[in-house]
Parts: sequence; structure tokens; C-alpha cells
Amino acid sequence: MKFPFREIFPPLTVFYVLVAYILASLLWWSMLHIRKNKAEFENQTTIMRLMAERKGISSEGVMNSLEYKEIEDKLARQNRMIYGEGAIFLLILFIGAYQVHSGLRKEIALNRQQRNFLLSISHELKSPLSSIKLTLQTIIKRQLDPERARGLINNSLKDTERLAGLVDNLLMAAKLDGESVDFLPEDLSVNSVVEEVMAHYENKSDRPRKIELKLGEGLYVPGDRMALLTIVSNLLENAIKYSADGDLIGAQTFKSGNKVMIRIYDTGIGITDLEKTKIFGKFYRVGNEDTRQTKGTGLGLFLVRQLVHLHKGEIVVSDNVPKGTVFTIQLPSAESIVRSDSEMPRSQTVS
Repeated sequence: MKFPFREIFPPLTVFYVLVAYILASLLWWSMLHIRKNKAEFENQTTIMRLMAERKGISSEGVMNSLEYKEIEDKLARQNRMIYGEGAIFLLILFIGAYQVHSGLRKEIALNRQQRNFLLSISHELKSPLSSIKLTLQTIIKRQLDPERARGLINNSLKDTERLAGLVDNLLMAAKLDGESVDFLPEDLSVNSVVEEVMAHYENKSDRPRKIELKLGEGLYVPGDRMALLTIVSNLLENAIKYSADGDLIGAQTFKSGNKVMIRIYDTGIGITDLEKTKIFGKFYRVGNEDTRQTKGTGLGLFLVRQLVHLHKGEIVVSDNVPKGTVFTIQLPSAESIVRSDSEMPRSQTVS
């Protein structure tokens, strides 16, 4: 049986106790040295006065003597050295304590996020697998009419797509961590990517939604198609996830200078200002896994930001008016691809 050391002595508690002990020790030894120097000074001056009395020299004469002033200067230098070294030690201690404290808190937060991630990923994997298993068992054991069997198979296909998307996100996150992402750069039509993802989610959505699509013309960016599909797909999935029935979900593309802009917006619950600074962190999700109603692993927005940065772009999150969230992606525009005149798209800016 292992001794539950971490439960009885949490790391932060041990750290606080250690810092308090170091501070107490510093104060104790500083006071001890100051008292020792003062006692030595008093002993030396007492001996000087006794010797001066034998020679008939007054106390004022002793205090005005060169030897007395040298002893007094020595005491002042020693005290200044103690105060100076103590101050430098305190400064180094506070800087080091702050760094260690921040590191410990980040480590604790990361461990908590990883634990929540394992809980969520277990649920995300188990639910569709159980559904697929139950569907297959039902089809095998029962004689179903073609229409009902087709409905069960379609549901299983949706679960399979969900599993595939989850695995793709996990693999992409692992590659980004290991800096082993291999892109196949090409000039991509932003509109085709957005339309493909929007059509996919519109077809598989089982809840009524208002879909809005505003696309500019001649919008091409250099990049990897799968990566861009992942970016738009994760943003649209979040918009669907955090909006209610009947809420508006939309996508807009336009050009601003030499940049191609992609906006994914919704009229859902929105994101607080505090959470806006955290949502792109790895494994970050709002609330506890036990109380959270929405599905997810906390990897979606992390992947979005990483992939956007790898494409030399930027992503900004802002509030939608009157409610909801807007994600704006800014990517470098690609040079025009040689086409025939009939295929060459016209440049247009959509505001």
C-alpha cells in the first residue's frame, strides 16, 4: 500500500510552507547577524573607554577618535551588507517563488484539463460505439422493413463520421505537438471549402436552424485543403453546439486588401470576455465534465488556432450583436491561378 503523500501534503501547500520557512530563516539569521555585530561593536567601544579612562581621556574624546569612527564605520558597512544581501535574496526568492508557483498552478490546471479530457474522450468514443453496436445487433436479430433498416444504418453512418472526426482531431493534435504536420500546399478556393462544410452540417443537422451564407468571389489562399476543412468544420461545429433551435448560424467570406477573411458566426449563448482568453488553450472547456451538457474534447479551437497560424494567418473572437459569437479568420491571399477567361473569377469585396 502506497503512502498517500500527495493527498496529505498537496504540492502547493508544501511550496507555501517551504517559502514561509525560507523567509523566517532569512529574517532570523539577519537579526542574529545584526545583533552579533552590535554586540561586537559595544564590546570594542567598552574596551576603548576603559583604556581611555586609564589614560585620563574623556568619553567625548573616545567618540571623536579615529579608531572609534573606524569601528563605527565597520558596523555600518556590515549592516548595509546584511540589508543589501537580504534584499537581493528576497528579490530572487520572490521571482523564483512566483515562477514556481505559476508553474505549479499551470501543471495542476493542465492535469485537471487532461483528466477532464480523458473523461470526455471516453464518453465521445463510447456513445457512438454503443449506438453502432446496438444498431448492428438490431439488424442481425430482427427482420426490419427496408425503410427502418435504412434509418438505423444512416444513424450509424453519422456516428461513424463523428468517430472519424474525433480521431482526425486527435491525430492532428498529436502531429501539432510533435511538429510533424505535413501540408500539401495549393491554391485553394475558400468558398468551395466553406460551402462543402456548410452543406455537410446542414444535411446532418437534426434540429431546425437558420443557415446564412455570404460568399465573395475570387477568394483563393495558399494552403492545405484538409487543414482548411478542419478549421471551418470545427468552427461550424462549435456554432451548432452552443446555439439553440432556430438560432442563426452563418458563414461569410470576403477580401480585405491582400487578405482573405472568413467569418463564422452564430446567435447562440456567446462567450464571456474572460473565456475569450482561454478558449484556444489545449483541452480547455467551460465547466466540469460532470455538469457540462455539450459534447466535445476541448481540442477543436486549439487545432483551429494552430492550423491558422501555420497558414500564417490570424484568428479573432468577438461578440455578435445582439447575441452570439463571431470568429474571424484572416489568411494571406494567393496569387491568381492561370485560367481561361471564362473560368477567371472576378474580384469582389463583400462587407
